[in-house]
Amino acid sequence: MLKKVIALCFFVGLVGSASLVTASSRYEIDSVHSTVGFAVKHMLFSTVRGKFNDVRANLEFDTNTNTINNLQAEILVASVDTDNEDRDAHLRSNDFFDANNHPKMTFKSTAVEELSDNKYRVEGLLTIRNISQPITLEGQLLGSMPGRVAFQAEGQINRQDFDVKWNKPIQQAAGMMVSDEVDLLIEVAMYVPKN
Repeated sequence: MLKKVIALCFFVGLVGSASLVTASSRYEIDSVHSTVGFAVKHMLFSTVRGKFNDVRANLEFDTNTNTINNLQAEILVASVDTDNEDRDAHLRSNDFFDANNHPKMTFKSTAVEELSDNKYRVEGLLTIRNISQPITLEGQLLGSMPGRVAFQAEGQINRQDFDVKWNKPIQQAAGMMVSDEVDLLIEVAMYVPKN
């Protein structure tokens, strides 16, 4: 159901001029109709979900072949939003993203493989706190029309790989406050700019 709602929002959004669109064009993220989010286990059982409100991304997409190339994204980590101001301030601190010293995280694709039924495997380099690690995203084309396209993608990272190490033992249970595994949840609409 969520996919259908996002696809509907995508088609209701501003439509780029079809006359400027070629089979292979450069698309930019439509931030109004996009969510770059994450989910992580907290205190063993609950899940904290969040998103980043300031994201810039672009890619090359060929509507004839559904081929994706040169996917790049830049995220301002200070825009993290988990609907809790105290938690967001902690995430911006040196315990987590260290936004003052490392204001951006980036992603750049190294290979995109079309699997079947408009599904993709995206290999790329994710950089957080100036540490780059290869990651894999599994994605899907949600829909396209002249000048517009929408995708969904998911993946998982271990935050320890990026030196995001803060944690705290839970005294009442054999476990830690925050899971090391972080799920990435991405749903984006993109458009061909008019200029």
